[in-house]
Amino acid sequence: MRLLLITGFLGSGKTTLIIKLAQAATERAKRVAIVVNEIGEIGIDDRLMRQLDLNVWELVNGCICCTLSGDLVTTLQKLDANYAPDLVMVEPSGAADPKNILSALPYYRGRPLEGLYTATIVDPLRVEMLVEVLTPLITSQIRHADLILISKRDLASPAEIAAARQAAQEHNPAAKVMTIDAQHSLEPEVIAELVP
Repeated sequence: MRLLLITGFLGSGKTTLIIKLAQAATERAKRVAIVVNEIGEIGIDDRLMRQLDLNVWELVNGCICCTLSGDLVTTLQKLDANYAPDLVMVEPSGAADPKNILSALPYYRGRPLEGLYTATIVDPLRVEMLVEVLTPLITSQIRHADLILISKRDLASPAEIAAARQAAQEHNPAAKVMTIDAQHSLEPEVIAELVP
């Protein structure tokens, strides 16, 4: 079972990306499960994904990065035992710090993970403001990423894309950086990076 953690602040494009990746994975005959962390009473992302006939497990009424980290481990163990997915995509709330999520994973007792990969979506339309106002959350999301995806390529100016790339490289020079327009389509190299 491969685990793909997709982080990014609210409105960055996580759900759109996950839907495209799930569709690509199922086209490759992979068994996919999605764990969504909704804060609030109505799980909009969960409902949308279920309408698209995706296998969604929802964690509610708390943040996956703190109060629900034990629930995440339990959910992963149940998924492994009952569904045996090839790929589990985890979408924490936009306010989740991946450092706390990753620290819970050593307690997982299912089949050994075949891989753990973290992708962070950076919104170029808001990155400068988010880094200024929400440090250390945004910088932690960037620092813990294996791959940084600069979203909204179709809406952002070249200067905004460049500023997002600079923020990504400043906080995580080792991460791979790619730009995407998930609203319309994902390039094969992005899919290959996230759903090998």
